[in-house]
Amino acid sequence: MAKTNNERLKHIIYGRKSKFTGKGESVENQVDLCKNDIILHNPNVTDDDILVFMDEGFTGANLNRPAFQEMMNYIKKYGAIDLRCYRLDRISRNVGDFCNLIKELQNYDVPFISIKEKFDTSTSMGNAMMMISSVFAQLERDTIAERIRDNMMELAKTGRWLGGTTPLGYKSEEINKINYDGKKKKLFKLVEVPLEKSEVVLLKNKYKEIKSQTGLETYTIKNNLKTRLGKRFTRWSIVNILSNPVYSAADKDSFDYFTKKGAIVVGERKDYNGKYGLMVYNKTNQLKKKGAESNPITEWIVAIGKHNPFWTGKEFVEVQELLELGAKKRFRKPTVNNALLSGIIRCEYCGNFMRPKLYKENKDGTRNFAYMCELKDKSRKTRCQCKNINGIEVDKKVMEVLKERTAKNSSYLKKIQCLANGTGEHLTKEENEYYALNAEIKKNEKEIELLIDRLKIVPVDIVPEIAKEIQKLKAANNQITERIKELNVDTLSLIKNQDDAKLVMEVIENNIIDFSSLDLVQKRSLVKLFISSVYSDGKNIRVKLTGSKENSKTIELPSRSGGDGNE
Repeated sequence: MAKTNNERLKHIIYGRKSKFTGKGESVENQVDLCKNDIILHNPNVTDDDILVFMDEGFTGANLNRPAFQEMMNYIKKYGAIDLRCYRLDRISRNVGDFCNLIKELQNYDVPFISIKEKFDTSTSMGNAMMMISSVFAQLERDTIAERIRDNMMELAKTGRWLGGTTPLGYKSEEINKINYDGKKKKLFKLVEVPLEKSEVVLLKNKYKEIKSQTGLETYTIKNNLKTRLGKRFTRWSIVNILSNPVYSAADKDSFDYFTKKGAIVVGERKDYNGKYGLMVYNKTNQLKKKGAESNPITEWIVAIGKHNPFWTGKEFVEVQELLELGAKKRFRKPTVNNALLSGIIRCEYCGNFMRPKLYKENKDGTRNFAYMCELKDKSRKTRCQCKNINGIEVDKKVMEVLKERTAKNSSYLKKIQCLANGTGEHLTKEENEYYALNAEIKKNEKEIELLIDRLKIVPVDIVPEIAKEIQKLKAANNQITERIKELNVDTLSLIKNQDDAKLVMEVIENNIIDFSSLDLVQKRSLVKLFISSVYSDGKNIRVKLTGSKENSKTIELPSRSGGDGNE
């Protein structure tokens, strides 16, 4: 039975969306629709009778969501009149989790209502239909996943390149058309790009020689090797190349390797003669959004491609074993890092971050450190010569700047206060226009949301008029955006809106700027809030505050502040 603990029972609404996409129902819209449904069936209900829980940016694959867990704890403690959501899958996309949830709600006499499907567990038929709908929803997802896998198996037999960004060393080329699923489709294969191929082969040979990912990264920096887009190689981009099966020959060694790993290998061992390279399908989950992690290797579909390989299967296996060995060696105890500007301060010469380099522990247990240019460190001083700077001294100087600029009656504080109050005093003409235009965009976006909501309830003959108004507002926002681009405003140093300015003022007025009572994480958060950028040339540091129209402040460091000098 529900536990009331003298708390008045409430209607509960739950909303969820995986992430903001501009499509589908926003969490706010879900809540509004549920509120309307409550009022429709309970005319005397007020906002005090409704409790809302919302999760945004969380998947429906499981129930590990903060607001959802908070809601369930509330129900267990106080009970509820009922629990509403916009649609079944807002609660869960897993049949097992959903069934367990319904049983738990029944233990506390809390009916579950889905307003989209018109299901209500307070009735026997509603409860049964909800369970059936949930089962069919998961069956549909499983069927889609199975269909994708079957399609991948068929595609694997063709060895075709499916499109997207080609691996370094290859480009895609149309070779002919095939009849696939009753339709004629273009067939592409990978062809070599000689200059890029030589770079890929060099990376493989050097890695086998150096046997170190960090060492190979240093080698690429010292020799000015660049990616296809002209960027320097990172350890992660190097690993992606070395571990990509596309470069391996489809031979007996690669067949045995992937078979042993549990991958789905298409064809028989005798077909893997080394003439062509490998093609791997289903590496990423096709049902997830872009950026999802790779599927486990047991779900990969490995087949013979139509392209020339860059190295043998034996070489590919040797490199994978080295990578696996390197991964095991990288597990070591992290070093304590008290650098306040870690991830903030950059090198004035090359623009790379300056990372803290710790020295040996002092007799009193403290440790000094220096900020060192990351490019200088990784290139062993061949790509940048910026001097190291004393970390403790630099952190101290930055804090002095913050305290000076946030002192009462400072021009910086007056500007932030004006922004928080919604006035334009202390702002340039361009900055005033920038804020006004952004406010106009926000207003138009809100109007568009309201018009979209109206589309659901207005007669069909009025829909074109509303759609025309929406397009008009979108066109206006496009024009405003173009005007914002024309303004000579340093947007990187601006506080973006009035809410952010209020937050800054609240921080200052509550004396949180007194760093003595804060831990390192809190200090770094505040530094990122108040500081737009910090740069150093090895002799000076250049600090620019967020929201400040003044030029950045340059501070000369003591002559012996470099710690280890040019090291």
